[in-house]
Amino acid sequence: MSAAAQNRLITGIVTDAENKGIVGASIEVQGKPFSAISDAEGRFRMNVPEGKVILKVSSMGFQSQSVAVQEKDTRVAVTLVETTQELKDVVVTSFGVKKQKKSLGYAVGELKGEDLTKNKEINLGNALQGKIAGVNVSAPVTGPSGSSRVVIRGATSASGLNQPLYVVDGIPIDNTQQGNAGMWGGADKGDGMSSFNPDDIASMSVLKGSAASALYGYRGSNGVILITTKKGKNGTGIGVDFSTNSSFNTPASLLKWQDQYGAGAPNANGVPTRFNNLQELRDSYYFSWGDKYDGTPSLSLDGKTRPYQPYGKDNVENFYRTGYSFSNTLAISGGNESTNFRLSFGNTKDESIMPGTTFGRNNVALSLNSAPNKKISIETNAQYISEKSHNRPYLNDSPRNPSFPTTFMTTSSDIRWLSNPYDANGGEEDFLGANVYHTNPYFATKSPLNDDLRKRFIGSAKVNYNITDKIYAKAVIGIDDVNYEYTEIEPTGINYNPGGSIENRIETRSEVNASGFLGYKGDIAKDISLDAFIGANRQHNRYSGIKMKGNNFIVPFEYFYGNTQPDKTEKLFSESEVNSLFYSADIGYKDFLFLSLTGREDWFSTLDPANNSTFYPSVSSSFIYSEVIGLPEWMSYGKVRVGWGNVGGALPEAYALALTYTTPDGQTDSLGQPILGVNGETIPNRTLKPYNVSTIEFGFENTFFNNRVSTDLTFYSKKTTNDITDADVSQASGYRTTKINVGEILNKGVEFAVNVKAIKTPSFSWNVAYNFAYNDSEVLNLSDKITTKTLEGNRDGRANVVLEKGQPFGVIKAYDYLRDANGNIVLGTDGKFLRGNLIIAGQGVAPTSMGLSNDFSYKNFTLSVFVDAKFGGEIYSATNQLGTRYGLSEITLPGRENGVQVSGTDVNGNPVNTNVSAYNYWRSYSDVTSNFVYDADFVKLRAISFAYNFPKAYLQKTPFQSVSLAFSAHNLWTIYDKVPNIDPESNYSNSNAQGMERASMPLTRNYGFALNVKF
Repeated sequence: MSAAAQNRLITGIVTDAENKGIVGASIEVQGKPFSAISDAEGRFRMNVPEGKVILKVSSMGFQSQSVAVQEKDTRVAVTLVETTQELKDVVVTSFGVKKQKKSLGYAVGELKGEDLTKNKEINLGNALQGKIAGVNVSAPVTGPSGSSRVVIRGATSASGLNQPLYVVDGIPIDNTQQGNAGMWGGADKGDGMSSFNPDDIASMSVLKGSAASALYGYRGSNGVILITTKKGKNGTGIGVDFSTNSSFNTPASLLKWQDQYGAGAPNANGVPTRFNNLQELRDSYYFSWGDKYDGTPSLSLDGKTRPYQPYGKDNVENFYRTGYSFSNTLAISGGNESTNFRLSFGNTKDESIMPGTTFGRNNVALSLNSAPNKKISIETNAQYISEKSHNRPYLNDSPRNPSFPTTFMTTSSDIRWLSNPYDANGGEEDFLGANVYHTNPYFATKSPLNDDLRKRFIGSAKVNYNITDKIYAKAVIGIDDVNYEYTEIEPTGINYNPGGSIENRIETRSEVNASGFLGYKGDIAKDISLDAFIGANRQHNRYSGIKMKGNNFIVPFEYFYGNTQPDKTEKLFSESEVNSLFYSADIGYKDFLFLSLTGREDWFSTLDPANNSTFYPSVSSSFIYSEVIGLPEWMSYGKVRVGWGNVGGALPEAYALALTYTTPDGQTDSLGQPILGVNGETIPNRTLKPYNVSTIEFGFENTFFNNRVSTDLTFYSKKTTNDITDADVSQASGYRTTKINVGEILNKGVEFAVNVKAIKTPSFSWNVAYNFAYNDSEVLNLSDKITTKTLEGNRDGRANVVLEKGQPFGVIKAYDYLRDANGNIVLGTDGKFLRGNLIIAGQGVAPTSMGLSNDFSYKNFTLSVFVDAKFGGEIYSATNQLGTRYGLSEITLPGRENGVQVSGTDVNGNPVNTNVSAYNYWRSYSDVTSNFVYDADFVKLRAISFAYNFPKAYLQKTPFQSVSLAFSAHNLWTIYDKVPNIDPESNYSNSNAQGMERASMPLTRNYGFALNVKF
């Protein structure tokens, strides 16, 4: 008789106490390899053996239940009871190992896939903003295709990027920042987190402290974010999910330049006068120190004569456009009792508010899993991603930066007068005069400036073999392979380089990890459980590429390298390995006391073979005191935890410990052969090692009122030692610096999260979630001789972000007023302000962050409202500083007619009592750049989502299982902020130098609709 003839088909439904179907419930036949997963309505169907069987039904957040199915039963109805204590929650930890949350001795943050799709972000890192305590997210103002900056519990290093390790389905992936805007400008070329389709993500877990991330060794210093992708479900047959999302993005300008005085400057007699010479007008198109608007005929920037009045109050809105973003995902999934799969296709298309800037992405993801018997289970995952961008915006500095002239053009000029940007030869029209490095914004957006293409494959395979019911072996292999092409163009006819230039980069970056595990899971004595494994990993990294640069296009407007006079060709290559051994042991006593021990030894190919390994240990414990201590009836659950761990970071790159050589451009010997030279000005240090980060944390988890209120409170202290810093050497040696392990940084803080089920009835529910984090950072030591290190300077040389001993990480230094010995402001004899010393004017990263979400559900309607806030940080706004210097800012209006009366003393203590023209007063005021360091505190209504789920009764005669329609809005309202003219989050860089802004793009508000259909 065949195996099929010995089985029978049953159907059933799993519901909660309110008779609502429970999705994703697990149904297993006790002692037999038969299982199923409930669908969106809680229904399931499965084969079971003939005769009486016992079904074990379970779902997260509910008490498991065993149900007897008699021989003739064909339908089963199971009602699960919600747990009164949070003992059943399972979270993903290091290496993708799932553990009960109660056993963890460290904090783990979690975000479900549905949280990522309510308001979709192209860059997945930005979706974490305000959602998890202790995770500080900021994104440069570059549009949706830019990079993200995610920092967990404060920055750990002066030399590293301080961003976490990302792990997808157990495989570490590359999150390289391809390019960044700095002091001299540049474009944000994105990072690895823009590759992922939010519709493919099941959950994200954040390992915050060293105790949580120690199993990742030298890569765990900045925390770890574990991403789990969606899988198929056993016993569900074939299902199809389709989602489509359309959003419209509008620029919301905060610029409020004065509109009473026009373009001009004081004449020889100091009288404010409009420009009457076209060249002079164009040379100073940003100067708004002219006379008052009176409507009389006046010369305009395009050479025409018009009434002298404000035309450019809406220049920002008139230049930028309404952008849009479309995304679609089609997923097919299914499975039988032993095998499941999910195949998805996704595409995203985005047109930025910046004209001419586009981004497109295509995703294909496949998950195939099988457990043919109790001994073997196989899990495979593969993703292929193709991303293409055109004209990523240039930031900060003026060349090729459309935002610079748009920001600083006087209200006398309408930006649209420049909309035909070409001269007779097709080059850039000379609208902006002698400012050749100020690019006409229409020329910048209509010309090809840059293109990039990234093709990426991420794949993994895992095989688990159960040697016995308690001992298992597992093998894992994973790859992340990235092919990246980038082209940067200075187009023919651009004013600062009319011949043009091109640079091509072609890079291949791959990482392969191969791991083996041998583990034990079971009881080792009465009331004592052990979940332990030992393992090994080999990490192989390879990078190769070529960079080619050429100048002066031979055939104008034909943009390829072969059409230039070659300037430089550089081959790029590096290869390295890290071999590791590790262990983990979790010991439990009576299910209320847990102890976890981990250790990892890393051996590095990039270090001196005589001293090339480091050991990273951790220990943590949790105690469920509510299991052994009588608690009041209103207190449902109580846990205390403690964890300590030591991890590493900033592994020296391949060949960094040895002298390498290069061919200086154009240098040859008498025979015309290239001359080799030493590469760089830094003496290699063979004793250099990764820095260490040691974290200790204490935490308390409690639930109250029958699981209606849950809280999580954490205190931590994280100290970095042996940070890699630069030390000066005598320049007589031919070098400038060497790198040494001496830096120390301390981060201390508190995290708090509370979740409240405020109202719960059969037809209405209201859930509230709030998180709060405060991080106090301090630079303890940079080196024996260095107390200050500049991270980034302002383009105009008027402010810096620095590391300074005894101060928080990344403080902003700007110029103060010149003061006397008593701290009083000193004036010049002419009454103007004098610039004094650089002072610490603020810190670039807000130490306090919080998020508040409210989720409402009424019958088939749901409403989600999310507010986030940051406090305690500052930002230096060069927009406001230059706007004041140029006479654009409204603060320059006082004194325009009659001057400003000032009184004080000069540098010699002599009295000063005089009248200063508005021009001289406010320009000298702008030299004191600490005046333009603002509190960057804000409270924002970050996101709203309103959805309607069509009732099942409406869909009975259709092929649809479920249909939902949603409206969402993002960046809807800045409830509170104190920065004039710009958004307080207007950083132009995702580097360690936070708190700098200059001619930033406007804030973007997003409005979208989403349709989700299941077949």
